Amino acid sequence: MKISEFAAMNNVTAKMLRHYDEIGLLKPTAIDAETGYRSYESNQAHLLNWIVILKNLDFSLSEIKELLSGPTDGFRIIQQLIRKRVEIHSALNVQIQKKVAIDRLIHFIEKEGFEMDKKVDLLLLEQAGVHEIKKNIPNFETFLDAASSIVDSCSAQDQISVFRLDISHFKQVNDDYGFEVGDKVIVAFYQVIESNVQRYLSGAAIGRAHGDEFLVIAKAEEQLCVQTAQSIIDEIKRFDFSSIGCKKQMGCYIGGLVGHIQLPAIRQMVEDSIESLSRARDNGPNSIAIESYRA
Repeated sequence: MKISEFAAMNNVTAKMLRHYDEIGLLKPTAIDAETGYRSYESNQAHLLNWIVILKNLDFSLSEIKELLSGPTDGFRIIQQLIRKRVEIHSALNVQIQKKVAIDRLIHFIEKEGFEMDKKVDLLLLEQAGVHEIKKNIPNFETFLDAASSIVDSCSAQDQISVFRLDISHFKQVNDDYGFEVGDKVIVAFYQVIESNVQRYLSGAAIGRAHGDEFLVIAKAEEQLCVQTAQSIIDEIKRFDFSSIGCKKQMGCYIGGLVGHIQLPAIRQMVEDSIESLSRARDNGPNSIAIESYRA
């Protein structure tokens, strides 16, 4: 059928189809040698449908071409969808934090008025902002999705680091100061972890295992993992918890594993990191126990 007919049948434009032809994403079945008109078969609509779906999910055309060229593999497509989901979730968290900052700035200007020379402190979190950030911290299953994507992108020579952070005596915070302050402490720890992970580890993922426990995974050797963990602890020691209503200076324990693993072993490595965290707890608050791992 003519390009105009194929375009109308699939609710796309002929211009789009010509562009897909030019980049080798969707080639016509025939091109008239005299007129240059392109022709398509109706069964090509299946491939076009996948292209449209993936494009609407923010896959680039080059990514779609690589993913759909040649024999398609369901597992490979699922892995790429998981990777894209992680990217979107990370971007969403960034936008949420910007939205919270905007809300706080609007509230500040409404309350105090606008003065160019007035110093504005956006670090003090309003409780509504705390709840919004807390509920969007990646949960355990989202973390495992991200972990699978990271391990899948690594070679057999790459080392994977997984470490857990547990807030020391967190229950006492809720008991002494209430759950709202507890939420602020959770968010404060998450933001400290996030800033240090972004500083030292590329392509890492953070998640909340449960309650007051966090998980981090990255392609990183032991020295870099220890450096990141120590930097987190150093920043926690400097953090003014009284500014968020917690009169007790908080600490944490960090335990983790570093080793060469393949994708099927990632969940087991994450579970085994619990024992490393336990050994860090044995040494008291602000202790680190990073150990070698063999799957």
